[in-house]
Amino acid sequence: MTRRIKCATLIYETSMRKESEFFKGKRPWSKIKDQIISEYLIPYFTKVSKLNKKIVIVDAFAGPGMFEDDTKGSPLIICETAEKIVPHNYFAIFVNQDKGCYEKLNRNIKKFVDKNSAKSLYGKTTDLLSVLRNIIGDLTLLLYLDPFGLKGCEFKLLEPYLGRDKRFSTEIIINMSMPTLHRYATWNAIKSGKITNQIKSLNQQLSNILGGEDWKRIMWTEIPAKEKESQIVELYVKRLKKYLPFAGYCPVREKISTRTKYYIIFCSRHPDALRLMNDIMHNSYFGIVSEHSFKGTLFEKQAMDLIKPSKNLTEEISKIIKKYPGIKRKDCWLEIIKRNFMMWTKSEFISTVEHLVKREDLKFRSPTKRLNENAQLYPKTYNQNPNHSSIKTKIHWDYFLDLNNKPELLLKKVNDGSIITRFDKTPVPQNPSDVVCPHFLELKWAYGCPFDCSWCYLKGTFRFKPDGLKPVFKDIDKIKNHVESFILNAETPELLNTGEISDSLMAEHLDPPFSQFIIELFEQQRIHKVLFVTKSVNVKNILGLRSANQAIFSFSLNASSVAERWEKKAPPPLKRLEAARKLHDRGYPVRIRIDPLVPIKNWKEHYRQLIDDMFDRFIPERLTFGSLRGLQSTINGTNDKSWTGFLKEYSNWGKKIDFETRCEVYAFLISYLKEKYQYSSIALCKESIEVWEKLGMDWRNIKCNCLL
Repeated sequence: MTRRIKCATLIYETSMRKESEFFKGKRPWSKIKDQIISEYLIPYFTKVSKLNKKIVIVDAFAGPGMFEDDTKGSPLIICETAEKIVPHNYFAIFVNQDKGCYEKLNRNIKKFVDKNSAKSLYGKTTDLLSVLRNIIGDLTLLLYLDPFGLKGCEFKLLEPYLGRDKRFSTEIIINMSMPTLHRYATWNAIKSGKITNQIKSLNQQLSNILGGEDWKRIMWTEIPAKEKESQIVELYVKRLKKYLPFAGYCPVREKISTRTKYYIIFCSRHPDALRLMNDIMHNSYFGIVSEHSFKGTLFEKQAMDLIKPSKNLTEEISKIIKKYPGIKRKDCWLEIIKRNFMMWTKSEFISTVEHLVKREDLKFRSPTKRLNENAQLYPKTYNQNPNHSSIKTKIHWDYFLDLNNKPELLLKKVNDGSIITRFDKTPVPQNPSDVVCPHFLELKWAYGCPFDCSWCYLKGTFRFKPDGLKPVFKDIDKIKNHVESFILNAETPELLNTGEISDSLMAEHLDPPFSQFIIELFEQQRIHKVLFVTKSVNVKNILGLRSANQAIFSFSLNASSVAERWEKKAPPPLKRLEAARKLHDRGYPVRIRIDPLVPIKNWKEHYRQLIDDMFDRFIPERLTFGSLRGLQSTINGTNDKSWTGFLKEYSNWGKKIDFETRCEVYAFLISYLKEKYQYSSIALCKESIEVWEKLGMDWRNIKCNCLL
């Protein structure tokens, strides 16, 4: 016992001695770290100051603020930069566990402390991070973690900050020590089988820091140490991106020939952070490393070219533009640095694009006729539309957040969006009462509906149109042109919904019937599918087709007594089920949406009978439930308001049935399906987070009828 205490004391004293020696003079790798911080803070403060929130900067392993060679450390860099950019709108917190560093820092930042702009704390970073989350509120936060080892960076400590409300600006910068990574992984001990309690403790610490045990499959192998390090950082950054999606990292070493000392890792919710850090880290790393590696040699002038990885920027640009024809220049750059962080600078990118346009290897379109940030870029061989008709179609791309707040570059609309556009009316849910509704593509070939259901939201949508819900069909050549342009240019698989503002089978009397016309277009490819959403039973034209591998059908149903009361012009539910069965028997994917559920008298019997009638005929690919709801525009636009008596609560998607009743109805039906039919392919439509969670369902991985 005495020996272990002496050993632990020696390790601690050696660590403190090394830490104090660290601040004698700025090493080359320290220059890289401090240069990155220094250069990033200027645009960072400038941008976040526009949020009109106090900016809190936490330097959790601060040091004395000044090296013994009189060069400035991170605390002085932070305070002096903040004073220049946001002199009355910041508060800096510095933490030191070493008493000597704490006292020196107090002296070095005294003028900022006296202004009540900074605070120096003596204690553990873990103690601060455990309480800061409770007092930070909605303030803007930059958390800088530069530990001497890795302690104090445990993932659970960071998680409350990573997962802050997306309305609050949060950025985190972490310096991860590679020697410490290897020490905690204890590969040599694991390899030799000498696993002691101390080894287990170090391994557990690494699991706590990295947020899981998946590091073992990398660190406990014979691959070179350099590869282990880069793979671990990739793994860690991937984990950070689940919370703050724009993340990157920079190695820190003295020379190109020496081992990596640190990786500087950052994450943010804003794409500008990625754009800024790309250039800052590129210039800091390659500039300093090339200087120390080749200064005074014959290769000094070619140093940057010698140490940068060889990769062709022209090929990367062409690859992105081929995948996203019509992408804006600024978004093309973002996609490139997401895939190739720190490889090139923005100026290199812009000059390369200009060169490609000049030699006509790229085309661009811009309202101003200038090749600027918003100019759309196209491949050399790009045709405006596949038929070379006089109609000009443009493909528009934009970033959309998924339910995990992860941004993805997706097609926004074709041309003016009158035919194909992304449904994004429901914001990404944040609060328990927010409804969950993923964004999907609409194919708006027509509008209106012949069935005139009492609660139909189209009554509100089209309440100012002279013909109300009377079906209106759009120009078939325009539809064909936009769909073919979409098919030609969109590589990310999509499901296009033809029934968001119409019934998908309300034009089967036309020549050609809409179903045959649109299915034949989609049969030309195997990437995208078309979704038919209907209450119709008119499936004769579809059954007459030889094959339709790219079509999915979603039938809307309700209990017979409910349909008789409020869906008077629609075919009876049993007839809809028969039409669905015919399509199912021909091999089509058939989904069912029972929506809106209405808690009428004896509702359990009515909806249980509907489910039995369905499963007597076929098993749906998916089943989506939705409860009765009404936007105010819908309520205002309907003549029969008798159904509104069931609505008791307000949400961000209109009035709803009360929470407890909704949960009771869903729980009963879900339980019945699982117990009697062992069926679990169930989702909820436009339902709140709190209902999903009350039912124990994962709303972030929703598989509803409108998604592939």
